[in-house]
Amino acid sequence: MKYRRVTSEDRLRIKAFLDAGLSYSKIADKTGFDRSTIGREIRRNTGGRGYRPKQAERLAGDRQQWREKPRKLLPPLVEAIESKLEVKWSPEQISKRFAAEGKPTVSAETIYQHVYRDREQGGELWRNLRRSHRRRKPRFPREDRRGSIRNTTSISERGKQADRRKKRGHWERDTMHGGDRKASILVLTDRKTRYNRFQKLNRRFARAVTKKTISALRDLPCRSITNDNGKEFADHERLAKKMKVGVYFCDPYSSYQRGTNENRIGILRQYLPKKMDLRDLHWRTLKRIEVEINNRPMKILDWRTPYEAMMGISLLQ
Repeated sequence: MKYRRVTSEDRLRIKAFLDAGLSYSKIADKTGFDRSTIGREIRRNTGGRGYRPKQAERLAGDRQQWREKPRKLLPPLVEAIESKLEVKWSPEQISKRFAAEGKPTVSAETIYQHVYRDREQGGELWRNLRRSHRRRKPRFPREDRRGSIRNTTSISERGKQADRRKKRGHWERDTMHGGDRKASILVLTDRKTRYNRFQKLNRRFARAVTKKTISALRDLPCRSITNDNGKEFADHERLAKKMKVGVYFCDPYSSYQRGTNENRIGILRQYLPKKMDLRDLHWRTLKRIEVEINNRPMKILDWRTPYEAMMGISLLQ
């Protein structure tokens, strides 16, 4: 169906069909629009007295006028916005964090417009925006050929405290591979604060993973560790004994049980794409990336950063 805008005549017809009690689907059939277009038109342009064509026309016109008149940003604000884009904050993170800090407010949409205008002029700001690449999940899981890990403890025994995210120190753990699969990154994420620790692995031997885990969490609270069934976590019993914590394993093909960790790996891919050879990645570079990600404000933390949440820092301080 070819796209077209809703006109004043269309709005009169929509009003008549609504008064006649027709469903959105029936109205869409009679007006030649998609059902979602009809739903969006009514939802956006309905006032306290219901859907009225003249009011709908005025509201739609106001929105179009706002889109066509991009806001002029003052140089100090531009500098502040671009400095955050350079460390890969999203426009929403910039907008909400500025508001939380009492700085001049700017909408995420205005920041996007600034980025796109910069791109049209040959700028590179757009490269800092996140780009999601949806992957098709297999309909049926493949046979697991990795072999089983002995004496594991199921995530079902982890306890409610970790599930509720009430306390710091319940960690999720996984490894992120490089393009050559000869080097990896150990990714540890705290469930409550979303705070991260990254460690480079030149080989994914189980003892090396245990050593890196202990090193990464040495100065942080640790109450439990949850990971998937990868063979690199086979040394879990020694880890549990040394750190005096429970180590739990997700159910097979249930990465959603480590959803926080999976999300952080997705953010890490902004810096280290899938095809990148990680063998030459310097630890200082990885540390810089860790610091940047831990200092991005998050909606789920009321626009505090994971670092502030882990360290108990309030925005009001």
